[in-house]
Amino acid sequence: MRKHSLTLAMAGLMLACWPHARLSAAFAAADGNVPTIRPLMVLRPIANTTEAELLVYGDIGDSWWGESVTALSVVQQLQALPANTTQINVRINSYGGSVSDGIAIYNALKRHSARVVVTVDGVAMSSASLIAMAGDEIQMPATSLLMIHAPWGVAQGNAQDMRVMADVLDTYAQAMAGAYANKTAKPNADMLALLSDGQDHYYTGEQAVAEGFADALVDATADLGDETDNQNASARAAGVNRLLAGAPDHIKQIAVAAAARHPAALPEQAKPRMRMPAGFDAQSLEQALASASGQQALMAALTTAATAESGDVDMKLRKLFAAGFRNKLGADGGEGGGGVAATVADVHAALRTRNDEIKAVLEPYMRREGVSALYTAALVDPSVTVDSVRASLLPILGGASEPAGTTMHIEMGASESEKLRAAGEQILLARAGVIKGAEAERARQGNPFARSTMINMAEQFLIRAGANTRDMGRDEIARRALAAGGQTTGDFPVLLENVLHKTLVGGYNLASFTWTRFCSTGTLSDYRPHGRYHLSSFSDLKGVNEAGEYETGVLGDAQKETIIGQRKGRILQITPEVLINDDLGGITRIAAALGQAAGRTIEKDVYALFAMNGGAGPTMNDGKPLFHTSHGNIASTGDAPTVAAFDLIRQQLANQKDPAGNDFLDITAALWLGPLSLGGQARVTNEAQYDVDVSNKFEVPNKSRGMFRDLVDTPRLSGTAWYGLADPGIEPVIEVAFLDGIQTPTLEQETNFRTDGLAWKAVHRYGTAAVGWRGAIKNPGK
Repeated sequence: MRKHSLTLAMAGLMLACWPHARLSAAFAAADGNVPTIRPLMVLRPIANTTEAELLVYGDIGDSWWGESVTALSVVQQLQALPANTTQINVRINSYGGSVSDGIAIYNALKRHSARVVVTVDGVAMSSASLIAMAGDEIQMPATSLLMIHAPWGVAQGNAQDMRVMADVLDTYAQAMAGAYANKTAKPNADMLALLSDGQDHYYTGEQAVAEGFADALVDATADLGDETDNQNASARAAGVNRLLAGAPDHIKQIAVAAAARHPAALPEQAKPRMRMPAGFDAQSLEQALASASGQQALMAALTTAATAESGDVDMKLRKLFAAGFRNKLGADGGEGGGGVAATVADVHAALRTRNDEIKAVLEPYMRREGVSALYTAALVDPSVTVDSVRASLLPILGGASEPAGTTMHIEMGASESEKLRAAGEQILLARAGVIKGAEAERARQGNPFARSTMINMAEQFLIRAGANTRDMGRDEIARRALAAGGQTTGDFPVLLENVLHKTLVGGYNLASFTWTRFCSTGTLSDYRPHGRYHLSSFSDLKGVNEAGEYETGVLGDAQKETIIGQRKGRILQITPEVLINDDLGGITRIAAALGQAAGRTIEKDVYALFAMNGGAGPTMNDGKPLFHTSHGNIASTGDAPTVAAFDLIRQQLANQKDPAGNDFLDITAALWLGPLSLGGQARVTNEAQYDVDVSNKFEVPNKSRGMFRDLVDTPRLSGTAWYGLADPGIEPVIEVAFLDGIQTPTLEQETNFRTDGLAWKAVHRYGTAAVGWRGAIKNPGK
């Protein structure tokens, strides 16, 4: 049997969503120790106005144990509002809950014709933050809190079931991202990133306004605290602290204050707040339980067959209460059943005990076919006893071929070896200066290798692998630690490789590239030649002939250029002496330099293309160089970067035609490229308000002002020639393509038998080529 449940984090139901917290299940303060926000959903017109107020307090979605905010109740009450309602004031204080209910409430508010003004009284976390986005105006006090994170869910079944659940979660995340993007006017991809990184993103009122999630800061609403709430203030604070164990301190303080907040001027409701079967209330239940005769009458009323009007929920509630009272009073329901008067709290306690016992009985056999269905059925029907569950389990176990006690246990998460390796990586990265500041401090705190040398770390990994290092010298420890045979993911060489790779990539990313500003980026699947095509256009439309027939048109031939990938790299070695001397800086400096060299190599390869054929560029597929008079991409008159020369570039690009010569491409100039000696003059020409080349007293407007959005001057070009280029995303000229799209260099490990150490090849796989000539104009200068 497959079972999927989808929620967003709720108080006490967030074990999978709050990785730093050790939480007990405390939904709706069921155990009395971990309090939640007092649940309340009220939609009421505001007297003497055409406005209404919607209070969204507590958990979102249906709850067995107390009141909550459900999509059905909100939609029904919205539909019941007077037709002349002009504004709905929504006040929110909720940790979140069901994502489907949250989306439905959001959509219901967005559909309503009234203006929606949302105020976050305390917290709007998880799906509650989604509901807040329905506001045409969103107000937050400085002491309120917004939290956004990914939807999560529970799935039960095989691997395919898990994949289906992952797809469902991704679909919900995409729907939610649209709501956040609509409010903030930020790209949908940015909002989807917030819902995909596995982190909880907190925003105070001020931060929410700054990020566009809210529109205005307002004063906090006055709270009404009754005597009971004041007495429970410390308990509420303790509960919220457990809930937010992984959050920053200032976030905890805001959430603690919000947990005690509830709306003023509302009628007090009877406690405990729980759902009753039709025709019952808490007061009548307590009175009936005060005497034996009342208990017998209550049992009879609860076990009487429901009427035709009774729904499935009412039937379940009747069974729930009857089962709880029967467990407390005895099977006969009379005085002989123990003589102890049951209370409503006793019913809850008895049911929780029963559920725990059923779980303990069935949990070891959950992988057996039929056990999951039995477990679900038992929890849904409170009249099922633990003994009847055991009796139903026996035939399932007897009919299964798998011996008891041999079920596979799969533990998700990092192993101890992986955790130790990660700790080693972090401390080495901190020591090498790859990570700095607060991140480096976090890496050192509680790290078992905080004061270890590299040789000490290597010895610890050997010991964990089962080696006896008592009689080993430092040289043997170093050689054994670097040995490649029988490596696992927790071994020291893998740790070093990860550290060196991060250092290598860090050095690569620090390199100052200019090619990325004017080259297109592509992907190669192998090292064979890959075609790049410039498509032609369809022939022009013609009128029908005398016979009323249409002539057949043709699509002109496309022009093809090719690009080929290649491998380039260097060797990085580590000898035992490096570990013995604790020379971490030496190897990380080499790795960083290799990364910078990888970036520099691409830069050199790109500019080398311009120097080919005496500065005319590489030979194209038509046998002519990139810059050639037949391509129409060389300025007729060489000139410095003047206003007139810029305007000629503009005209030549716009006059380029498609390969079939059917139509003009009307290409727009976007980038200037040239040597350092001309960069200053080019910037002045591009930015000047008036034509700097006019020498008389008249101020002539600069007709080429702002023509180039980016100007690239580089010492890798020399002489007087300079270039005008189109945007590489529209009309590419030079392309840099990477094998499998991997744009950073990689490491490949091998044993170095000559030095008893390890060697890594730093390899970069890419290709550079001219893939078109229409998007560039060369001015030879003067």
